[in-house]
Amino acid sequence: MRIDRRHLRRPEGVRSSSLARLPGYRRQFVQPKVFVPARPADDDVDRLVDEAMKAALAGESRDDITFGDYASLFGFFRSAVMQEGRLLEMAIEQAVQKNTDLKLLPTKPMPIVPAAQEMLKRTPSEEIKGVRFPLRAHTTESYKPDLFIANRTTHGGLILDIKRSLGSYRPQEVDRLRFRMLAVASIAPEWVAEHQGPLLVRIETAIVDGADEISDHDRGVFKISEIDDLLETEGAAEFIGQVREGFSAQVQDELARRCRVLAGDPAESRKLPDANPAADDPGLSPDELAPVVPLQAPAMQQPRFGYARRPGLH
Repeated sequence: MRIDRRHLRRPEGVRSSSLARLPGYRRQFVQPKVFVPARPADDDVDRLVDEAMKAALAGESRDDITFGDYASLFGFFRSAVMQEGRLLEMAIEQAVQKNTDLKLLPTKPMPIVPAAQEMLKRTPSEEIKGVRFPLRAHTTESYKPDLFIANRTTHGGLILDIKRSLGSYRPQEVDRLRFRMLAVASIAPEWVAEHQGPLLVRIETAIVDGADEISDHDRGVFKISEIDDLLETEGAAEFIGQVREGFSAQVQDELARRCRVLAGDPAESRKLPDANPAADDPGLSPDELAPVVPLQAPAMQQPRFGYARRPGLH
């Protein structure tokens, strides 16, 4: 067949500009990325701490028969404990967002296949390679991860459940949680693909102890200080430590002030903040956070799903 090179054909037909292409047309060029310098790490820490502290102060104070005049002190203590757990999640989120190799997936309730949960209770973790379970099964149970992180380089997923202090949980409760997480991990690749997520070939689970006391990798439990190895990044543990130290200092100062008020010191009395002062404070954007440097992912054979395994920690 003879090709007439004198007649130029345009793929877009009568369109005179490539900008008029229909939506969804696959372009053969990439838009350049604009580099936005990050704000200093100290500012990031202060903003996260202030946001958590405002939420803790906004906690509802109720009368309590047991604590009496100390009800306000107990109420703030309980609110601060709850906000510290959320603060750990937020700090990890920011570290993930500053790593271009990692992506936060939306956390939604995922179905727990009963057959998977029962099988995993009777099977050692090193023997579950290649096990598959159907996604569509009649189940009334579900599990919602605290964080679901995808690695663009390894096409792996990491399901995290973050506890402020794992020592306050009974061993039976920890076992129940880790088997629920494993059951969800067994169907996670198909579930993520069905919900228009990235292609994941391996799913890992990890329970993070925010108190930095318990580490049992054979059962999928990690200390908060091991978060760098868990996320395969650098700088996350240091950033989380700075955020936690700043929040602890403000909480202790507020507790000391309230104790002086209860002791009858009028100079320390002041009006508490409004019910929800944190609502007027916008959240942090990813570009305002301290950078986290990704590490090279080690080349190793991985099971399709299971507890997180890191060479530096095993």
